[in-house]
Amino acid sequence: MVAAWAGDYGLALGRQVCDAKSNEITALPELLGKIDVRGGIVTIDAMGRRRRSPSRSSTARPTTSRR
Repeated sequence: MVAAWAGDYGLALGRQVCDAKSNEITALPELLGKIDVRGGIVTIDAMGRRRRSPSRSSTARPTTSRR
């Protein structure tokens, strides 16, 4: 499962369960697609980083973190 948090507010913005034959890397874009993060900052750990990261995640506003 991956989760998005608004760190300044201690607020969960969303969660995405990973499919049985999948992992966090595939669940992360699905979760980000459900949240309007325009104008915010999105942080992820190394597991969530790929060469082809969604370009819109760099324009996010609420501090969002994968857990």
